Amino acid sequence: MKIISFEKKIVCCLLVLAGLTGCSGGQSLPDLTSVTGSVMLDGSPLPSANVLFQPQQGKTAFAMTDENGKFELMYNQDSTGATPGSYTVKISKEKNPEEPGNELLPAKYNEKSTLSADVKADQENDFQFDLTSK
Repeated sequence: MKIISFEKKIVCCLLVLAGLTGCSGGQSLPDLTSVTGSVMLDGSPLPSANVLFQPQQGKTAFAMTDENGKFELMYNQDSTGATPGSYTVKISKEKNPEEPGNELLPAKYNEKSTLSADVKADQENDFQFDLTSK
């Protein structure tokens, strides 16, 4: 049985979402607010990590951290931001993307996330996630 990595599942989901967005027939976007932040692991920036903001209802916003661990959420492939509201935040990064199942981060940051964020309209939404490898 082939195991598909969490990161690859995310990429597949994002591609499907992007495809569905492209077929939306020009629907208008909801009110979006800018969401930025950074991810640190054991005190150092965490590059190339997947960041998902999942609401209880509605569309998941996504990002990938840069070399400095910084990110800016995307609502879809063309629009930055997220809708205001409460989110469960999931952060994942594989040690080696070529080898599925090598998640670098503990499950409490992704599959069983304990991270959360409240995105507020008309305010600065800059979130700092200080993670530990244990």
